[in-house]
Amino acid sequence: MLINEVLRECRLTRKAVEYYEAQGLIAPKVGENGYRNYSPDDIAVLKEIRVLRKLGLSISEIKEILASPHKPSTLAKCKYRMELEVEKAEARKRCLEHLAKDYDVDEASRFIDEEMEQQFTIKEKLLQAFPGGYGLYLCMHFGPFLHGSIDTPEKERAYNQIIEYLDSVQQMEFPRELEEFLEQGLGHMEEEQIQSLNGAVMDAVDNPERYLEEHRETIQKYLEYVDSEAYKNSPACQMKQMFVKFQQESGYYDVFIENLKILSESYREYDQKLRAANKILLEKFPCADNPVNIK
Repeated sequence: MLINEVLRECRLTRKAVEYYEAQGLIAPKVGENGYRNYSPDDIAVLKEIRVLRKLGLSISEIKEILASPHKPSTLAKCKYRMELEVEKAEARKRCLEHLAKDYDVDEASRFIDEEMEQQFTIKEKLLQAFPGGYGLYLCMHFGPFLHGSIDTPEKERAYNQIIEYLDSVQQMEFPRELEEFLEQGLGHMEEEQIQSLNGAVMDAVDNPERYLEEHRETIQKYLEYVDSEAYKNSPACQMKQMFVKFQQESGYYDVFIENLKILSESYREYDQKLRAANKILLEKFPCADNPVNIK
């Protein structure tokens, strides 16, 4: 089936179909004439995507559902997360109603501690604890692993140690231009853009051999770029140098990373895969003596 028929059949825009293909959700065959030919399976997937998107599911959630051998149970997890968001929104609404009556900040604070605190994800709690560029950077890099809640005493201890550590280490003073660079770069990114970026990183870690082979030319160009004067004088390089120095001098790995492994099972699994992927990267690209990762 050609694209115009697909648009009518699936009730989607051309841009939407192109986007879902770019995200790897469908893979139509391209004929000798350059036209894409969409199979019945592609059509079925596009119809499925349309329904799930109308229900408010993100691209990452849809990817998880499409890949699942038991879609109803995977969808149930999405429904549970959505229910938590609804409960959280209702709690916020009740707090706003109380606050609007007499603006009693102390009472609102008690309500938040008693009714809302347990509903915040780890990511939300970190952003609240560390507003500004530093919190954004942390959540940008560790966001995929911070969607869970703190539901055991062990996780509570790990989270408290992370907060104590981050709050007590020597403050990283961002030059104002770097702060603006970070906030402009991350603060204006749509959630799906962040998910797409994180998804690409996760794919690389899950399938390092395939990723390195498919992106060999791009990786080689990137390694050449990071060795250039243009990169060395860029805000991105300055930011990276600041964090590398911070990690080396602050006990970052011993405290933050080790407790993050306790706090997030998905990060613990990722860390193991990342170590293996970095080893393969160094074997194939010996000049990459400082592998880029999100630890």
